[in-house]
Amino acid sequence: MPAPSRAAIFGGSFDPVHRGHLAMAAAAREAADLDLVLFVPAAVSPFKSGTVASGGQRREMLDIALAESGWDWAGVSDFELERPAPSYSWETARHFAEAFPGTEWHWMLGTDQWEQIDRWAEPEILREALSFLVFTRSGQTVRERPGWRYRAVPFEHPASSTAIRADFAAHRDWLTPGVAAYCEGEGIYGG
Repeated sequence: MPAPSRAAIFGGSFDPVHRGHLAMAAAAREAADLDLVLFVPAAVSPFKSGTVASGGQRREMLDIALAESGWDWAGVSDFELERPAPSYSWETARHFAEAFPGTEWHWMLGTDQWEQIDRWAEPEILREALSFLVFTRSGQTVRERPGWRYRAVPFEHPASSTAIRADFAAHRDWLTPGVAAYCEGEGIYGG
């Protein structure tokens, strides 16, 4: 693939990927004029105990959701799935910065993560390597962080992976049709 000039890393468990994740990717692309949004499913986040779906299942759901979207500007990377857990953001950032040295890399995250970013492993590597797209809800403000490059991206969407895992049938419409069918076929989330 040719090196993008402006790209974003969208990390997460994606357990499962839902329409809110897709809407975030579209909002990021528009806000930062991105050539590429790269979904990077985590093996196991250092802040979470584990996932319901396997790494392979989460990758497959992302592939299905992106194929259904028809986007040529979004992709999926197995970088974190193929590494020993836990997944550290600085390692991912460094990997893509080195793989595509001419690319301006962004990292997508919510205000809750932005508030804690100084507690992440190696925050100075993140600060130097990345610009941040900080997704805000209902008028939240983004904390100033001197020396960090960031842009607030207002965003609202009701979908929640936690709610889908808790009650698949009630929230099936938050999934693309192919992802919902895949969950049912695999028997995950009670689908």
